[in-house]
Amino acid sequence: FAFADGLEHVKDIKLEKCMYIQDECLQRLSETSSLQKSLQQLKIISCGNVTDKGILALHKLTNLEYLYLSDLPGIREKGTTFRVLQQALPKLQLELDLE
Repeated sequence: FAFADGLEHVKDIKLEKCMYIQDECLQRLSETSSLQKSLQQLKIISCGNVTDKGILALHKLTNLEYLYLSDLPGIREKGTTFRVLQQALPKLQLELDLE
């Protein structure tokens, strides 16, 4: 996600069926200062290499208002992961379809 460094007005990102998206990618995304300021919505759908660690890394996206997570088999500790994320981002609306 090095290309995202210069993007200042990205409000919405949808990652769907991205087999190359891993925890490290989400960590890099959340550490991008321009996205920390602008990103409001993030959807992660059917990205099989994403685990709890990657979702927890999103806590740095301080302006994130909406997070949709669907079909992520790598997430094992759902309750703990989402509780920690909600504590870090209290205004976050979290929508889950992980059954």
